[in-house]
Amino acid sequence: MRFNKELYSHVALIKAAYNYTDRAYVHLDSDNNYYYVEIEAKREGQNVSEKEFMNELLAQSARHEVYKQTKEIRELLLARAMATSVITDEAFIVGDIEENYSEDEILKDWFADNE
Repeated sequence: MRFNKELYSHVALIKAAYNYTDRAYVHLDSDNNYYYVEIEAKREGQNVSEKEFMNELLAQSARHEVYKQTKEIRELLLARAMATSVITDEAFIVGDIEENYSEDEILKDWFADNE
């Protein structure tokens, strides 16, 4: 099979191929414009459809696109969740060293500087 590099990402191709490793031998190759995929069933009589692989590649491409489009919001949600778990006492003692932390320093919006 041959897949255009402009339409499919390398990550989606690897993920799609990995989903077939339990029942098929998968060989991947590429040139400047295309990815090449060869699939061979591990067991005789076990059908590994090229159309199934095409659908899996499309599904993995869609998942990868959603991942890229939602990456920043997931990072922001994680940062906010972690920030709410910070202990707000004014002083922390670490060993023999006492350090003071300000909530304003800890809870600042990391993404505000990027706008």
